[in-house]
Amino acid sequence: MLKKRHFTFIALCASILMACGGSATPAAPTAAAKPAEVKAVTLEISSKGEELAFDKTTFEVAAGSRVTLKFTNPSTGMSHNWVLTMPGQSDAVATDGIAAGEANGWLKPNDNRVLAAIKLLKPKENGEVSFNAPAPGTYPFICTFPGHNVLMKGTLVVK
Repeated sequence: MLKKRHFTFIALCASILMACGGSATPAAPTAAAKPAEVKAVTLEISSKGEELAFDKTTFEVAAGSRVTLKFTNPSTGMSHNWVLTMPGQSDAVATDGIAAGEANGWLKPNDNRVLAAIKLLKPKENGEVSFNAPAPGTYPFICTFPGHNVLMKGTLVVK
């Protein structure tokens, strides 16, 4: 009697499985999905000589890209930095940078509104920073030297 119940139970399970679109035989194993490759992107920007301006005001990258930004300061008399901020935070970051002072390169230390930054570069200096592109959106970048953020600004568009 126990064997008959066991057989009936197995037959019932197989019927349910087949009725739901399955089969009584196990499916063949499938290859594991490969993780998406991180795209490496190199961006270059500089200040425009003695103007209070960046030579580029817009960049576009894919979300999650590994971005390396190279910044050149060709000025003969002005210092500049490059600071990527959270949306809507660039003015506050610049204001707090003034309060942080020259000793901190006009940037508040450990500011969580700053996504990436290149330190204050003296005339004729170069710098670079690498970071992972954030979630899709539009992120402002500025120079936080006092008064420069009004004119030295742009956007990183993340798709």
